[in-house]
Amino acid sequence: MDLTAVLLRLGAARPHVLLVPVPGAMDVRLAIEAELTHRGWPLATSPADADLLVVAGSAGPQLAAVVERTWAAVPAPRARTEISTPSRAVSALDVAAALLRNHAHQRAQSSEPHDLATVKEAEHGGEHGGEHGGEHGGHHHHGGGMDMPGGLPMADLGEDRDGLTLDRLHVPLGPVLPDWPAGLVLRVTLQGDVIQQAHAEVLDQGDQPAAEDPGDSGRDAVRELDALARLLAVAGWADPAAQARRLRDELHAGGPAERVTDRTVALLAQVRRSRTLRRLVRGVPAGPTDLATLVDRRLAAAGAAVRGVPGPAPAVVEDLAEMVVGAELAAARLIVAALDPVTGPVRHE
Repeated sequence: MDLTAVLLRLGAARPHVLLVPVPGAMDVRLAIEAELTHRGWPLATSPADADLLVVAGSAGPQLAAVVERTWAAVPAPRARTEISTPSRAVSALDVAAALLRNHAHQRAQSSEPHDLATVKEAEHGGEHGGEHGGEHGGHHHHGGGMDMPGGLPMADLGEDRDGLTLDRLHVPLGPVLPDWPAGLVLRVTLQGDVIQQAHAEVLDQGDQPAAEDPGDSGRDAVRELDALARLLAVAGWADPAAQARRLRDELHAGGPAERVTDRTVALLAQVRRSRTLRRLVRGVPAGPTDLATLVDRRLAAAGAAVRGVPGPAPAVVEDLAEMVVGAELAAARLIVAALDPVTGPVRHE
């Protein structure tokens, strides 16, 4: 038996998936994440860790360009697909896994357009169709965002707040990071480990789809549980993060709201009692406030949403730059997760 074919089959049995969410495509991402959980396929933390590159939603030109750079960093054997609707999640993942274990396909890969066209052709030959690609992978540390020319951040000189001339490093965070808002790029200027300047933008912001399900009263609760899960994951609290995701998925699938509410209230009480979390966020500046206050708002928003009562207004991307200036780079990921700014279309009641 061909050893390469055996290894490909073994790798395709539990591939690591680098998931690239498109702004405004939360339903697609949640459907993919639920299917990955069902299959036991772990999420990759970087392109180097990935076997499958999966774009959740239809990527616009800016995000599609990032996908191409990300795809180039994914080692073989590899496959990729774009899933534009929740109903395509199962079939598209089946096709991508089949290509991952197909020895002839892996050997024949010679160009990015060929790879993607093969995925699309195979999906259309089945029940559902895939589309074009989209995202770029960061690394599992502070930021790991988009590469600069030559793969290195750019640096210059500037005065710090004490008047000393120090190196200033320009570092982009996102758009492909674990538990990071879809399409967000946060460009920061560092002196030492401290953020001196920041600018936030959302890729393809003008090309985003219309808001989905404007009459769904449970949608805010799903979004808040999703945000809570990301915050807990970035804080390194894996078990409560997994609990929040299970509650999110149950509510998103139409589970009883009362059961989800009771368990969410219990989870929030557990999080609020955590001394470890409090030590992690205490005294960390976040613009005119601090990280502990942002975390309290995130917890309050989740509690209000599952009870169906008004809560704090969701943050927007324009709030982000002010919040990270003055913070250390290591804290920026937590600040972004606590704010969880809306990067998709905002629904106006």
